[in-house]
Amino acid sequence: MKFTAVDLNRVVESLAPPYLALSWDNVGFQIGEHKALVRRVLCALEVTPEVLKEAKKRNAQALVVHHPLIFRPPESITDATPTGRLIMEVIRAGICLIAAHTNLDKSPNGTNRALAELLGLTALEFLEPDATTQSEPRYGMGYIGVLQRTLSLKAFVSLLKKRLGIRYVQVVGAPERKVKNVAILTGAGGDVVGSIRAEAADVLLTGEINHHVALDARTAGIAVICAGHFATEVIGMNYFANVLKEDETIKKASVEIMVARHQSCPYEYF
Repeated sequence: MKFTAVDLNRVVESLAPPYLALSWDNVGFQIGEHKALVRRVLCALEVTPEVLKEAKKRNAQALVVHHPLIFRPPESITDATPTGRLIMEVIRAGICLIAAHTNLDKSPNGTNRALAELLGLTALEFLEPDATTQSEPRYGMGYIGVLQRTLSLKAFVSLLKKRLGIRYVQVVGAPERKVKNVAILTGAGGDVVGSIRAEAADVLLTGEINHHVALDARTAGIAVICAGHFATEVIGMNYFANVLKEDETIKKASVEIMVARHQSCPYEYF
């Protein structure tokens, strides 16, 4: 069965509709020939030299990533910038690139759902239901869910680090604080700190917030855990890869969906 880059993009968009993307975002088919045949797809959080090298080595015809390589219309594409060099290398390699970013964040097939399920949260509700589906929300940004048992904030942090395989997190809140209801927003969660209701969530789990938002959270008595942008979202692309594998169109076309093995956080901790 013939399967092209356009077909792959249609599948991705069926699982993470592009209309869900925030206004500042740039999602969808970013690089490549629409009619290019696709047999192998590599899923990754973002395009890096290591991921691109792996895509070529594993003979992938397409990359599906969370973070768009092209956010805004570039003034130029040259080797003078890291992004320009990556764009040129993707084109030279003949690899198609598709990005699913905030549309995937709002999808039950993506990053926030992956983290919620990893922690075993139940009774999931959207933290911010999508405005276009308020009667019976099918999409939304983030989740609020319930832990299987009440934990101290310190014990919850230990559970989180074990599940994510990380050693360090940043925490706003007292270690003995009780945690049962957890709000999740992967990546950057600073924008929702002011709208978190204390009666709805005992803690906000996110990737990162800035210093001033952390101060506001502490003043308002809101507990926040910052587990890292990379750590909270890389699991989402593993999750999405499994969703793609189960798609009937993908199955019928015998397209192989792979997850990048060479992904790493840009930060080192000393």
